[in-house]
Amino acid sequence: MKTLAKIALFTAAALTLAPAAHASSYQARLTELRTKFKASDKNQDGKLSRQEAKNGGMTRIASYFSRIDTDKDGYLTLAQLETALAARYN
Repeated sequence: MKTLAKIALFTAAALTLAPAAHASSYQARLTELRTKFKASDKNQDGKLSRQEAKNGGMTRIASYFSRIDTDKDGYLTLAQLETALAARYN
């Protein structure tokens, strides 16, 4: 009986903490994304070309560029990247 109670307590604690950990992870990724975006945007026009993403070390972004570029204008804005990140966490 004690083991069952411990398992129930552990499960309840895990379920309570999971959303907070998820939110914390999302916030950390969002901060990292914003920092990398700013560093990669060499001409500071507020948008990234595929080449800027590659040169800035954002290889995953570069490889999914056409998927993230929802309006198909050839560059990514921070808003588009934030939307793509949020979709990964929902």
